[in-house]
Amino acid sequence: MKKLSLTFVGFLAALVTLVAQPTTVIRITGTRLAYPLFQRWADEYTKLHPGIRFVISKAPADSADLLIVSHKLGSGDIKQGQGAVTVSRYVQLPVVNDRRGDVTALQSRGFDDSAFRQVYFSGAGGQSPSLYEFTVYKRQQSACASIAFANHFGSEQRDIKGIGVKGDDKDLLAAVKRDTNGISYNNLGFLYDLQSRKLVDSIAIIPIDLNGNGRIDPEEDIYGSLDEVISFVERTHHPRIPLENVHVLYREGGQTKEIALFLQWVLTKGQAYNHYYGFINLDAAVARSEEQTLKVFSKN
Repeated sequence: MKKLSLTFVGFLAALVTLVAQPTTVIRITGTRLAYPLFQRWADEYTKLHPGIRFVISKAPADSADLLIVSHKLGSGDIKQGQGAVTVSRYVQLPVVNDRRGDVTALQSRGFDDSAFRQVYFSGAGGQSPSLYEFTVYKRQQSACASIAFANHFGSEQRDIKGIGVKGDDKDLLAAVKRDTNGISYNNLGFLYDLQSRKLVDSIAIIPIDLNGNGRIDPEEDIYGSLDEVISFVERTHHPRIPLENVHVLYREGGQTKEIALFLQWVLTKGQAYNHYYGFINLDAAVARSEEQTLKVFSKN
């Protein structure tokens, strides 16, 4: 009986503790390619702030506290009563099936801007499409990564030619793996195995001809590992590499303080987790500028 009473007392104490520590829920949705990174941020932040709980899932944009948008923000993207900060960056590269008979030749030559436009965009490039034999795969629905990829070449998502694939960027990669003639585009976090840091099976990356001389020089051959690509991008800021920002849109009002504190942590401590998931750190000056934006937001 005494043992039972002590157990009951312990249960009551635990219940009181839970009641005494209310949980703040922060709901996040948006670009799914960034979910693994945001989940890691959420997990690490929760260790420091157990009173915060994150829910990261596909949901209507207006139901979330934070909306991930991973393409250049236009005037219509930020609604009245919303603010935005940049929290990370990501790279997209051309990817083919590694069983192609001409993989070695393609990787020796690489893609310059003209080749990108010729392969991926209808009526662009000024050369005969017959120079390349690919089955192009693209996202069927409007998606941040596809918008960003097209924007890099001065086009829009609707200009990308090819076969639409249902699902997300993982499904896009799976389509290339199934088709020897397949080609698409994808982000580093899906192209490389996060543990081994090497390319995932069944695919090959077409290098980018950065200096436009028609061949891939040794200094342009940067795709041996995930970390090699990340290091090159952060070191050179080369404009021919498709690089885009990951933004977070937030509502002004509501859980202002809690959200601002989380995003400030992301801009400082949270950047340490970018590389593991294939994302590119923000430049220090950009991170400082975004922190100032959040300081203003947290005072509202």
